Amino acid sequence: MSVAEIPQSSARHRVGDVVLLLLRFGLGVVFIAAALPKIAAPDLFAADIHNYQMLPAWGVNAMALYLPWLELVVGICLVLGIWRRASAFIMAALMIVFMIALVSAAVRGLDISCGCFEVGAEGEHGSMTWYIVRDVAFLVAALVLVRYDGGPRPLDLLLRRTS
Repeated sequence: MSVAEIPQSSARHRVGDVVLLLLRFGLGVVFIAAALPKIAAPDLFAADIHNYQMLPAWGVNAMALYLPWLELVVGICLVLGIWRRASAFIMAALMIVFMIALVSAAVRGLDISCGCFEVGAEGEHGSMTWYIVRDVAFLVAALVLVRYDGGPRPLDLLLRRTS
């Protein structure tokens, strides 16, 4: 079957599947990239969390130990297409929590490292507004994946047969 013979709706469906697959893969890679420095240096990540001045000491330590592993698992699940909708939902929920922390820090005028992709002294000291906008974009992308069941599994596109 040539490209001209593929029904228009099938071609659109395939393009949508590819977009969802790339979106899911991209968000998964983002979460994996965010998790690795935090896992490597939980003490530095704990200091970044503490700087937000939102949690008690026990909450800071628990968050520093468990959050990066959750990010890693969610990222891997998104990349591999495992538990796609659940992983996208968890990512969306985490993005809301992250945005609350960022908005809180911005409103209180805190000049702190985001703690997003780097931890400790190397951490990002950029615009909180930029971080919030970036997280809104990640939230929208995660919600798209929740709505559309996270798109096809990686091999679905290769194995699907057109009739």
